[in-house]
This record gives sequence, C-alpha cells and structure tokens, in this order.
Amino acid sequence: MNEQETRQVWVRAIRIEAEQIRSFELCPLAGERLPAAAAGAHIDVHLPNGLVRQYSLLHPGESKAYMIGVNRDPVSRGGSSYLHEAVKPGDVLTISVPRNNFPLHEEAAHSVLIAGGIGITPIFSMVQRLNQIGRAWTLYYCTRTEERAAFLDELKTLAATTETGNLHTVFDQVPGNQMLNLAELVQHSEAEHAGAAHFYCCGPGMLLQGFQQATATVAAERVHVEYFSAPAVASNVAAKTFSVTLARSGQTFQIPADQSILEVLLSKGVSVLSSCREGVCGSCETAVLAGEPEHRDAVLSAAERADNRTMMLCVSRCKGTSLTLDL
Repeated sequence: MNEQETRQVWVRAIRIEAEQIRSFELCPLAGERLPAAAAGAHIDVHLPNGLVRQYSLLHPGESKAYMIGVNRDPVSRGGSSYLHEAVKPGDVLTISVPRNNFPLHEEAAHSVLIAGGIGITPIFSMVQRLNQIGRAWTLYYCTRTEERAAFLDELKTLAATTETGNLHTVFDQVPGNQMLNLAELVQHSEAEHAGAAHFYCCGPGMLLQGFQQATATVAAERVHVEYFSAPAVASNVAAKTFSVTLARSGQTFQIPADQSILEVLLSKGVSVLSSCREGVCGSCETAVLAGEPEHRDAVLSAAERADNRTMMLCVSRCKGTSLTLDL
C-alpha cells in the first residue's frame, strides 16, 4: 500500500457524540472498498480549504466506511473548525490511506489504556479490537465532565459484554472528583499484572507528560503514546547549518538554522510526502543512510531513535555536519 496514495470519500453522516465532538462517516465512491486498518491507525484528511489534518479511525478492520471523531478545538488552526462549520453530509473529501504510529500489541496479556478528551479516538478502536480477540483490558477515560465524554455509551457496552474488560471514568471538573493519579495507577498495574501489561496513552500534553513520568521505570517496549500536537522537545544541539545529500539524485543542499530539511527540499522542488509539519504524524519519515540525526519528533520510540535508521524531515536535524538520505 503506497502511503502517498489518496482517494475520495463522501460524507455519509455527521453525528454529535459529545459537547464539541462530532463523528464523520466517510464512504468510498462507486461502492469501492477502503483499505482495512488496524486499531490505532489514522488517516490524513485533505480539506477543501487547503489544510491537511490527521484523525484516528474509530473502528478497526472496517473497509466499507471510515469513522473519525473531531473535537472542535477552541484554538483551532482551521482544521476542526472547518469540519464542524463547513462540511456537510454529501460533501466529497480526499483522504490518505491509513498509517499506524500507535499500534496495538495484541499479544499482551493485559492492556492498560489511558485516554484524555479526544484522545479516546484511537483508544476506542483498541478496546473494540481487544474485545474481538478476547484479551484483557482496563481503560481509564478522563474528561472534564460526562457531557464531554464521546463514545461513553459504546464503551460501557464493550465493558459489559466481556469478563476481561474494565472501564473507569474520571470527570475532573465535577465537584468532589479527583485527578487521575498516574503514578499510583502504573504502580498498581505493574504489581497486579506481574510486569507484563502494556500501557497506552493518548490525550492532552499534560496527561502525556504525567504518563511518561509515571512509566519511566517500565520497559520501553511496553509503553506506547500518541501525540495529537507537538510536545515541547528539549534539545542539547543548537540549531546550525548542515548539509543534506539525496542518495538517489546525488543532489546536496544546505539546511540553514532557521529552516527544516522538509522546507528546503520542498523549496527546491523535491517531492517529499508531508502533512502535520510538527513531527507527530510520521508522513515525512525518511531513511537515513549516513550521518547522525538529532531527533525532535514524537513518533519514533527510544529504540528507533537510537538506531538512527529513519528521521522526520519536518522537525529533526543533524548532530554533525551532514546527512545522507534515501531520497
């Protein structure tokens, strides 16, 4: 499946799922089938206003239609507000094929899932898949109020129809309720599941930061996060000029301190797949043949960063003076 491939879909239905959250049902044209996607996958949605945004798919394995959930962000840069205000049933949109930077590890004996707000969208898909294959799961779903909890009824049904699923809700702006204690949760889960559980988290930056602190002593291969917006990334390398050589064409370009590799390549007419330009979607991941990248993305795992086999051209840079890319 070519990740640069796009196709057109039509909006069959738009539903209100919670305060400020709507779902969009996207169907293929002419009765075609869509590529089935695993739990945790997302698509790029190319909007008529020129923006491209990423949205998680709500149902695993579906090929007749895709469902996405969209939160109307009060500080929207034009994506969520356009979908909420301008897109209507019957409209035609362009989407990418699915990509998955947040895969579910189906072999795990137990999965602990933590979702905050619209971060429920990939987690919802994971819970459905875990029910399908009979694996145990525990979900902690955090929202400000119950009215802002999308897909809550469906999640309650999923928990009620299996003996191996547990749903816990945390409405942190309801008087008398407390914030989720992530450190205590992780410690308890590690003890209960003998250090074998996999941990997943998707949601706002503060939740993800707390989650990563709480799981700092958990084996990296059992900790999985997905960012919907770029986190602050500390760098020990001052931005500087370096060179990038494209192995296939032999071209070499200078990357100034105030521009990304992606920006320079696009300005020179080099075709590179890209979307978010924040280091969160994985669209511009490119193989590194020589040189040492300075990773600033939120996609690669610690092990993948250490391997230095790929990098995200939109945000990552070079620790040395030159890189050679498989382009």
